[in-house]
Amino acid sequence: MPRKITFYASEDDLSSKLIKILNGLIREIKDTAKTSSRDMWPAFAITTVKITLPSTLGVREELECEIWTSPKNYEEVLKTKFGLSGIPAVKIGDNIFVGENAVGIASDLHTLLTANKYTNAEQILYHLATTAKSLAETQIKEAEKEIELREASVTSVFRQTIKEKLSSLEKLHMEKKIDEETYRKMKKTYEELLGGT
Repeated sequence: MPRKITFYASEDDLSSKLIKILNGLIREIKDTAKTSSRDMWPAFAITTVKITLPSTLGVREELECEIWTSPKNYEEVLKTKFGLSGIPAVKIGDNIFVGENAVGIASDLHTLLTANKYTNAEQILYHLATTAKSLAETQIKEAEKEIELREASVTSVFRQTIKEKLSSLEKLHMEKKIDEETYRKMKKTYEELLGGT
């Protein structure tokens, strides 16, 4: 289960929402967390929050929450450095989620850590793991659907082009601008192409 969660933000509206949620969380859990900040060249600020969580196993667990922020003009550098497709973003385990998903995860984390003081480490870590798994599955399904739509679109354009060629061939044949043998061969080829799509 993930014991580290990393957020990435810049100066856009969604990043501002994400930072506001995380700042609220840090204020509310300051008694059970250690917070440190540092700057990293060329223009990143990194806040690390180590949150101590009670455990059903009798030992304490630690959840590390790292927040990387950058000014707008260094957003692309941040995205490239961490392989992000967008900002804001969050990384849980090997999964990266961007945009509204990142804000939603920050909101979930805030609720989990502040709503019930009896929530234990196992519940929080399990929730983060299942959220990441569910979002990853959704992203895979959306990507597959997008590929299917693109393939359907290409097939549709191809079929339409072949139908237009077949229509032009019929016209040439009716106007006696093409000999019978060429007409039959070309028609057969076009019909085979249509049958295969």
